[in-house]
Amino acid sequence: MADDAVPTAVLSVLLLAALAATALLAHRALRHWWAERAGRPYELPADRLGTALRAGAAGAAALAAVGLAVPLLTGHDADRAPEGRAAAAPSAPPPAPRRTPAPAPPPPEMRTVGHPAGGTLMELRDGVRVWLPPRYDSPGAADLAYPAVVAQLPDSASESAAAYEGFAVQAKRGLADPFVLVLPPGCGGRQPQKPQQPQAPEAALTAAARHFRLLPATGAHAVIGAGTQAPCAVHDALAHPDRYRAAAGISGVYPPPAPAAGPHASLLLASTTGEQAPRASALRLRTTLRAHGDQVRIIDGVRSRRELYALVATYLTEKLDGPSRTGTAGTKPAAARTR
Repeated sequence: MADDAVPTAVLSVLLLAALAATALLAHRALRHWWAERAGRPYELPADRLGTALRAGAAGAAALAAVGLAVPLLTGHDADRAPEGRAAAAPSAPPPAPRRTPAPAPPPPEMRTVGHPAGGTLMELRDGVRVWLPPRYDSPGAADLAYPAVVAQLPDSASESAAAYEGFAVQAKRGLADPFVLVLPPGCGGRQPQKPQQPQAPEAALTAAARHFRLLPATGAHAVIGAGTQAPCAVHDALAHPDRYRAAAGISGVYPPPAPAAGPHASLLLASTTGEQAPRASALRLRTTLRAHGDQVRIIDGVRSRRELYALVATYLTEKLDGPSRTGTAGTKPAAARTR
């Protein structure tokens, strides 16, 4: 601060001297001009050079004064400007904190796939699909529990559609009860499983029972299979008579069953017109099982897949417990029948 005061004082003195010189020289230039004009009436010789010199000297002094005034007026601000600008400059914003990406939400427990045959097709998180019959969600059926059918179907949209339509149309005709169809992602009946793990059909039935109104008793459970999945379903029913009351094989070719003690579930073997190999295999299996006292029925010569599934629905209605109001599961009251 003291270093800045010395040049400022010197400039101030020089500025005052320049201003005084400007005033003095301007005054003398005016006096010389007035004297020159006063001598004109008397025809005295004019001396314009003196006036011009004095006026020029006054102008030079004025320019010097301006040159000294500019640093005095702007020097203080100029010295402080960088400091002021530095103070006024906004500081850089702090870096934004790193955000940890949120974990992806888990998949939903279930989703709606569609509404085939007037029902509702749902898919659970583990891949199990469940077809709910028409009117399952109607107010009048809110407390109604349904018999369940594990359906081992080939990976064919037309086969699945025929199954849904057959079960739906037969219930609409009053010739069958409405059933909930449980479609596991694969056939587990003939595949080796770990002792701690249930087989695929049983696990699928358990998963469906957690989300939908199913009758819990074995008397309300059946398993069916079609095409390449028919032997799997029949084997599952024969190997686990405590799990299902009835079973149906549709258009399948069946190996000889393993010998087993005790009665098996009631069995239906069905095929359409022209399916010679499935019909011959069904006759052989019936002969083998009847020798052990098992109930086996054969249906053949049906023209359409839909009507074949409709007859399967009628057969299962004969064998299984029908829909029942909540709290009375396991019984088959007449009021709950749809025939």
